[in-house]
Amino acid sequence: MTDQDRTAAWRSDPIGRFAMIFNLRLSWLYGLAVVFTAYEVVMRYGLSSPTIWVHDITIALCATAFVFAGAYAMVNDQHIRITSVYDSFGPRTRAVLDVLHAALTLAFVAGLTYAAIIQAERSLALMETSGRAWDVPIPAFLKTVLAVGAVMMAVLAADRLVRAVRRLRRS
Repeated sequence: MTDQDRTAAWRSDPIGRFAMIFNLRLSWLYGLAVVFTAYEVVMRYGLSSPTIWVHDITIALCATAFVFAGAYAMVNDQHIRITSVYDSFGPRTRAVLDVLHAALTLAFVAGLTYAAIIQAERSLALMETSGRAWDVPIPAFLKTVLAVGAVMMAVLAADRLVRAVRRLRRS
């Protein structure tokens, strides 16, 4: 699938369109993390006045963007695949492999979603904190982000499974 085909595919797909737009907006979190890190370097080494909050915020920003990046990779069909093997098969076998891949992905993501929701509920109930000097509830936030990201991936995986089955039926 070419980049142009991928772009056309996600633009016509409401679930994919949401995931793409959401992730493109979240990508700015990485830039914000760079700004905060530069601020910390100046404060620590230039002014001998280190902060207690930059490390936690930087981790939270990057982790949030990273969690949702899985949905971005799924929408763009850019996950890791051994293309030299995949491309050696005919269209029908590829369609079968796509169904198998989508089913396994859905099973994995469903398990991840289940576990992430349990962890997020526990963490939010306790308002779990980082235990560092700043001691804010970043673990509770990140566990909730992981649960939401896993739900998004599960929805995308289910959508991809339905599409793969349809392609298999057509081939």
